[in-house]
Amino acid sequence: MRKLGNRVAIITGASRGLGPYMARALSAEGMRLVLAARSLPELETVAADIRGAGGKAIAVQADVFSADDRRRLVETAKAEYGRIDVLVNNAGIELTAHFEDQPEEEIASVIDVNLTSAMLLARLVTPIMLEKKSGHVVNVASLAGKVPVPFSIPYAASKAGMIGFTESYRSEFRKRGLSASVICPTFVSDAGMYQEMQDRAGVKANFLTGVVSPEKVAKDVVKAIKRDRPEMIVYRGPGRVVAGLSELAPGLFERVYPVFQTNKVFGQLADARDKQQ
Repeated sequence: MRKLGNRVAIITGASRGLGPYMARALSAEGMRLVLAARSLPELETVAADIRGAGGKAIAVQADVFSADDRRRLVETAKAEYGRIDVLVNNAGIELTAHFEDQPEEEIASVIDVNLTSAMLLARLVTPIMLEKKSGHVVNVASLAGKVPVPFSIPYAASKAGMIGFTESYRSEFRKRGLSASVICPTFVSDAGMYQEMQDRAGVKANFLTGVVSPEKVAKDVVKAIKRDRPEMIVYRGPGRVVAGLSELAPGLFERVYPVFQTNKVFGQLADARDKQQ
């Protein structure tokens, strides 16, 4: 098991959603943090909370979509702490919509922020990690990358890409001391997409989708790094069975999936968005 004390972690998307929970969990392990997000006031609040609890954290306003911001984030982290040991690619956007009505630029934006920017940021930190022959990239994906998610086609595609990115990164760099993990949560209570969908459309998760706490996701991020887990499916209920069935028997899963009215849940979200526009 790896010890994380005094190591340095960059966390993107750290100002809201799962970000603050991950920051607190990693700080509790003794890690020094570089917190990144577009919203500086919220980000500074998270960093101040970490420092108030005895941890070490700096806030760096950065948009992962920007090449200049990505470079500045990495340079700031190295200048402040002299090393980078962990990168948590948590920044992302989720848009539920009718695919045929989505603008091209919106589809491209989801892929660019959720997948391409994460890969490019990992590419920047990799040479720094290779200098010490040690490092870990954590990619926050979703169960949507493993099972069909209607009305979220670009989002699901980007998260499936994160899974492939993680697997290939592990294969290429593990013999050189680096590794990677992918985190695949279902809906998360009190943070991010699930809370927004409840507020926006009054839609609740069904039996199949389930809900987990943000603390559980953060705990599994720590576990993934310390135990070098390739993948963590964060799910209460038959999550692994569901994901496995979708991969091993896609035809059967396609017929079973509608029974739980999961399509209806996401369809209601897409309809609610149309009404708000």
